[in-house]
Amino acid sequence: MRRRSLRHALVRRWMLFAALLSLLFAGATLLLLFVLEDSFIDRRLRTVAATLPADMRTPALPEHFQWVAFDRLPAAERQRLGDRGAGTITEFRRDDGRYVHALRLSAADGTRAVLLYDVTGELTVTAGLRAGLGPAAAVFGSTLLCAWLLANAFVGRAQRHARRLLSQVRSAPDPASLDALAGAEPVHEFAEILRLHADVWRGRHQAVERERQTLAFLAHELRTPLQSARTSLALLEEATAATPSSPALSRLRRALSRLERAGNAILWLSADTVLCGGQPTPARPVLDELVDELQPLAGARAQAFDVRIAPGLCWDAPREVVETLLANLLLNAIQHGDAGVIGVEADAGRLVICNRQAAADVPGFGLGLEIARRLAARVGWRLEMQVAAGMARCELRWPAATSGTGQ
Repeated sequence: MRRRSLRHALVRRWMLFAALLSLLFAGATLLLLFVLEDSFIDRRLRTVAATLPADMRTPALPEHFQWVAFDRLPAAERQRLGDRGAGTITEFRRDDGRYVHALRLSAADGTRAVLLYDVTGELTVTAGLRAGLGPAAAVFGSTLLCAWLLANAFVGRAQRHARRLLSQVRSAPDPASLDALAGAEPVHEFAEILRLHADVWRGRHQAVERERQTLAFLAHELRTPLQSARTSLALLEEATAATPSSPALSRLRRALSRLERAGNAILWLSADTVLCGGQPTPARPVLDELVDELQPLAGARAQAFDVRIAPGLCWDAPREVVETLLANLLLNAIQHGDAGVIGVEADAGRLVICNRQAAADVPGFGLGLEIARRLAARVGWRLEMQVAAGMARCELRWPAATSGTGQ
């Protein structure tokens, strides 16, 4: 949708209002002139009628006046006059093009007559319309110009005031400063907008602070059971050192790794800083370890990994963050994918995970995807997810400075 500035919109409306008001005034003036002209003509017609003799046999009439017996009028004119009583005035155009005002008369002996007043040459308003169009157009244009100038002056002042307020809002350090601006604002509507913005700002701060406290609490509470699980797993591995590793121990190791990554994710999500810079992480070892760890889960669903990584690819981000993010995405691909190949391809600018989508979707994917996006944002990366033609495609992109090649 095309957007226009408030100034442009208000100026156009002000000019439209001025144009409509001018046309309404011109129409009312023209109507008044016609009414006045008709009233003058009718008054003269009645004045002349008052001078007629009672028998109306041979009246002496001024120029443009004519006394005609009703029965001698053409049929079309008698039809226009109708059966109206004496003293009524009717105006119409005759067959020869002359415009007349007709006054119905009635003599003492019952004779019906009509006093006609030919006003064709006296219609000054109609004749002056053509001559007055030029000045009227000039006045109309001057009115629109004045409306444009006044609108720009008044609306421009309001626009500058609104822009100044926006600048102050952008530079406001806290909601209290917005409340101070609202208290000093002379326009009531602007003051209400400032107060609403301050309330929204406070609500957002409170929500973020509650989330941060919740995440910090969860991260703190996970440390003790995680440490206990690590100790117990170490004791189990020592006790079974002489025997082959059991599937139960493998599952326990994977579960512990997921818990550790979840704890790290909670800590990073509660932070406000971007976790990158000066911490190179080689791509191949991270992906190989994750594939080895998750391959048993994928195998249980008849899935297999196909990993292709550009030689020497290295990310400028902490290994723990990258590992947690990629583990989340790979696990989602396993849980929400159908049997087949899970393709993983990484080059200097992006990493793509592509696999066939499961016929029956598993609920809960939206939350995992949102968490993955937030984790990616912590290292300055961008995550995009697309599903088309039964294929799910997850793409991670990073700035060129965050990747490189190494030996």
